[in-house]
Amino acid sequence: MARRRQQGERKGGGLLDYLGVGESAEGREAPARPEDIGDSVYGYIADRGAVSKEDLFEWGKSKGYKAADIMRAVDLLAKSGKIRRRLDDEGRLIYSAR
Repeated sequence: MARRRQQGERKGGGLLDYLGVGESAEGREAPARPEDIGDSVYGYIADRGAVSKEDLFEWGKSKGYKAADIMRAVDLLAKSGKIRRRLDDEGRLIYSAR
């Protein structure tokens, strides 16, 4: 027979806990600011001269960055003229520092 929940006891986590807004989010690390991500992305590309999109995303994943944040940083860097996007001979997207 199933156990009854005591008054005030909840089943699983709540929606706010899932979204990272609830009480359990207190111990979590604050997300990186977009400027910090942009600086990190630019540093990674500049150190290597040219980086494929796949390599950039693997590196970003190892740093804990979200794909959307990486793409936002790449767009801002390309608009500011710090990096350039091009296709290589195999059709892969390459980012290079200027």
